[in-house]
Amino acid sequence: MFTTQKNHYLCGQIQFVTMKFNSIKVKRFFFSLLILILASACSTNVKWNNIDFYEVKKLEVTTEKPTATEEDEFAALRDTAERTIDVTVDLQFMKSDDENGENASVCNLINSLLVEMVLKQSSELNVEEAIERYIADKKAEFQADEMSGNMYDHLTGVAEYGKTNIITYRLLEEMYTGGAHPLSVTTIYSFDAMSGEFLSLEQVFPSSNHAAITELLTKKLIKDLGKQSIEELKADGYLDLTDMFVSPNFALRTDSVEFYYNTYDIAPYACGPSVICLSYENIKPYISVSFE
Repeated sequence: MFTTQKNHYLCGQIQFVTMKFNSIKVKRFFFSLLILILASACSTNVKWNNIDFYEVKKLEVTTEKPTATEEDEFAALRDTAERTIDVTVDLQFMKSDDENGENASVCNLINSLLVEMVLKQSSELNVEEAIERYIADKKAEFQADEMSGNMYDHLTGVAEYGKTNIITYRLLEEMYTGGAHPLSVTTIYSFDAMSGEFLSLEQVFPSSNHAAITELLTKKLIKDLGKQSIEELKADGYLDLTDMFVSPNFALRTDSVEFYYNTYDIAPYACGPSVICLSYENIKPYISVSFE
């Protein structure tokens, strides 16, 4: 059964976040907490274009006992082993204060884009249908891979009001398909609250300005970590195997522009994700005029 409710978040500020935890369970907890903290840190109490948010949540756990064939060398193990897949979808979507108003079409457009980008489903499906299809697809992948053990896939999506007429959407996907540790990936989407348009990195930050922004990001990372040089960053694992880049995971916050880097983007697993915030004053020469 689907349930809906409205979430509200407190205001705050976060300049830089990096985590070092050894426990898988602790990592998962703090990765989940991080997205909620960042959402509260970046949001404002002002509703752009009278757009509100609502939550849709669905959890489905399936346990199965694989059927082995006589030719299967793992038949003895499969005869007794059970495995489980846990798929949880907890996403926020847009809704209008006036279902017949102009902003209703904006909400519908953003929701259809979220269905495509987040759930990887056809925009012709409504939200509930898309979630059902997403869960069915994950279960089909699980059942097709008979060699896999227990798996889970958790989607958490939080919408927030950012800079004037900008809606930011933070998606956290936590998954485990086997291996040493689970994966946690955050993706940030930005939308124009007046038109519903998805805002790409190049629209907001022209590629011709990326070199200058990269330099700002590197300097800010050095400062945030209390280092003196890029060599000291590399000694801690940051930018050791890759160069700094302008992350497409960006959020136009009320007070600054946030660039989010997932684990492995610029640092090893032990360092966790990184968040670098640049003030609008510093980044103004390199941002499109429409977003200054």
